[in-house]
Amino acid sequence: MDTEPQAEGSPSGSGASPASRALRSRWGKVAAVAVVAIAVAAASAYVLRASNQAPAITQATVSSEFATTGQSLTFTGQAADPDGDPLRYTWNFGDNSTAVGAVATHAYSIPGRYVGLLTVTDGRGGEATNDGKLLFVQAQLPPSEIASPSRPPNGSCAADCILGPGAAILTANQTTVVTGTPVRFNGNASWAYGWNWNNVSNRSEGGSSVVIPAADDGSLFTTFTYGWGDGTPEGGGSSETVGTTSHVFTSPGNFFVRLTLTLPTVSGVGTLAAGYTIRVTPTASAAVLKHPGVFTTATFGEPDSLDPAADIETAGVEILQNVYETLVWYEPGVENVTVLVPRLAMEVPTAANGGISPDGKNYTFTIRPDVKFHSGNVLSSDDVVYSLRRVLAMHDPNGPSWILEQTLTNYVSKYLGPCGPAANRTCSLADYADTAFPSRAAIPTNIRAVLESAAQGANWSARPLNRSVAWAVSNSTVEKVGTDQVRIHLSRPYPAFLQSIAFTVGSIVEKACAATWDDWGARNPMLDRRRDCGTGPYRLTGWVPNQAIVLSRFDGYWGTPAALDGVRIEKANDVTAREFLLLSGDADTAVINRDHQFDVVNPDGTPRYPWLRIPGSRPSLDITVFGYNQAINASAVPDPLEVPPTFFSNRHVRKAFSYAFDYEGFMDNVTYKTGIQLRGPIAKGVPGYNMSTPLFAFNLTRAASELGQTPYWTPGFNITLYYNAGNTERRQGCLLLRQGLQALHDQLGAGPISVGVRALDWPAYLGTLRARGLPIFFLGWRADYADPDDYVLPFLRTGGLFASRLGYSNTTLDALIDAAAAELNQTKRDGLYQDLSTRAVVDDVPYLWVYQSRSFHV
Repeated sequence: MDTEPQAEGSPSGSGASPASRALRSRWGKVAAVAVVAIAVAAASAYVLRASNQAPAITQATVSSEFATTGQSLTFTGQAADPDGDPLRYTWNFGDNSTAVGAVATHAYSIPGRYVGLLTVTDGRGGEATNDGKLLFVQAQLPPSEIASPSRPPNGSCAADCILGPGAAILTANQTTVVTGTPVRFNGNASWAYGWNWNNVSNRSEGGSSVVIPAADDGSLFTTFTYGWGDGTPEGGGSSETVGTTSHVFTSPGNFFVRLTLTLPTVSGVGTLAAGYTIRVTPTASAAVLKHPGVFTTATFGEPDSLDPAADIETAGVEILQNVYETLVWYEPGVENVTVLVPRLAMEVPTAANGGISPDGKNYTFTIRPDVKFHSGNVLSSDDVVYSLRRVLAMHDPNGPSWILEQTLTNYVSKYLGPCGPAANRTCSLADYADTAFPSRAAIPTNIRAVLESAAQGANWSARPLNRSVAWAVSNSTVEKVGTDQVRIHLSRPYPAFLQSIAFTVGSIVEKACAATWDDWGARNPMLDRRRDCGTGPYRLTGWVPNQAIVLSRFDGYWGTPAALDGVRIEKANDVTAREFLLLSGDADTAVINRDHQFDVVNPDGTPRYPWLRIPGSRPSLDITVFGYNQAINASAVPDPLEVPPTFFSNRHVRKAFSYAFDYEGFMDNVTYKTGIQLRGPIAKGVPGYNMSTPLFAFNLTRAASELGQTPYWTPGFNITLYYNAGNTERRQGCLLLRQGLQALHDQLGAGPISVGVRALDWPAYLGTLRARGLPIFFLGWRADYADPDDYVLPFLRTGGLFASRLGYSNTTLDALIDAAAAELNQTKRDGLYQDLSTRAVVDDVPYLWVYQSRSFHV
């Protein structure tokens, strides 16, 4: 501080400059005083400039980080100025809108992800921003704007068509960047509703709306237009050319990037839009966690239902396991699927503690006290009894009720249909008693009592098995004992029973919450989508189809409270969009398909980005297969069916397809050598797996030989393969099968073979599968519980979940499956499963057994 005044000519004794001395000699004392005064004034001015200190922002908040378009949000800022200067607050909401004031309100007009920037100035050059704690706001469309459309107007949709509405979805791989850094954008998760007729030649059979993502249909949107918000020209093209694109921002700012899509529909041309804010600074800012209290996962598809009595697919089950609880559960932190611990029960029943009867057919549970439902009501044994009975009462053929029906009632609900060789008469009590059980002596006491009461002394053959009887049979299998116990009666011993009710089918539902909506054989519309009736650490607080599912922490939870405020499950049917959500911090985890693993992981297994965590790959119990539909429902096929409905009932056709698939190519190029080729329905690592079962191999010569034994070698055939939208692994599998089949014509002389590949949104895929409208389906199965019966029964037993959708039946195998399920000797049980699996794979070929996967989490 001393050097600058000296440079201005202040006196310094003998070191004064000649100019100083000359000035003193000419003007004398007055001049000297004047010079000193000027110097002092200059020094004072310097001190004043240096003393002004910038304000500091102490708080910047928004009333909600997640909102719907049009919802008014309140932005609040607080700042302090060391000099006490009056402060000016300026808000930039990230969508080209601004406001002035410590408190401001704003509503976003289009969906997107926005950055709220607060700038505080003191009027004297001091400035502060909230770059250290930016406000991140996500706006989504309200449910009313993206509701599934009704049937199109007459004459407007001759074949499949686009109805709308839809949603533009814009993602970026970075949100905060340094000037000059390229930012990548993606709009291919954008989607719109289309319409599929059940039968294009007979529209009176109706149809349904389907979700079509841009990633699966490059012609869905005619134009993609990006406005960069920085004064540079717009970028545009199609989803194929600019669905993923990039831009460089050359100056600092809070830039609003807008994606506008053109959507031609049967009602005219419309537009959709979405926004994304990019915060650009001259130097790098510290990394910011966008939503610290909320865990967000990006995935494709969404649940079929959130009722534990109806849902049996992974998208729903993973949510149900956090919202509901079962009587017993797997021990946390232990990689052993046979170790169970009590949850809503006080202890796990065993023979030693008296919880399991000596004959293995009665299980008694003591219910945990002081457990609260999300309503605040306390759990009782009545709720437990009701929960298990409602699963049996609903007996949803597409749900998990078979897990309980197989061991409690022997499928009494199936006897409400027709009986007899011609299926032309009402089933009687005798039909059920003599078919569902090996003998009348084997009928459990509780069920026998119901049948005798219904017979009223008459011959059982003379009494119909009606709804009231079936319901009474179901109710007799679960009873309240005393005040705090529940007893479950099995129709036969079943070693895997405790594991089976640890699955979500055993979830406990509050009776007072659900009973109003429940009925025999009917879905519960309230539990399907609108709310929950559980006791879990999280509760369902929102589900906007095709956008997001929201869970919130339940503060009245009886166990250890959840660490996070909430969970969001966001839908994005494009793998690049999911990657960008992950990389930008808009998601905390994302489903990245194996065929895209090297987008996020290096060949040595380490993450490509230092902030990602990729746990080591572990074997899973998930299997994936193609299923051959031997009784195609032509009226439910999404496209015109060009093969006979019984096309796959020919075993040589099934074998030709199985030999035409390039298993090694799939393992190498799609799973990157992480998959295990299947030897049948049972996953490796599960008892009953048979290493001796021969594997199918890619062999076009053998495929040609098999097809040559069918009526289709000379004329050829046309068929469409379907996969669920967003699952790029399954898309690649379909393309490989198409390649092999078409090679039979191109290389080996078969007639013309044309194979189409088409995506269906997950709910539409499931609906078509259940209607038996998929000629061949490509689907995965994650065991509900780790027992071979949970693989064999749904895939191979007559009436099983998948067997029924394929028209597959083998009564010889049925007897073996039933015997294996009830066998208490584990060694003998394993042998039975090994034998029957090999018979199915080698002799029947009902499936194209593809692979067992390894886990991959990012």
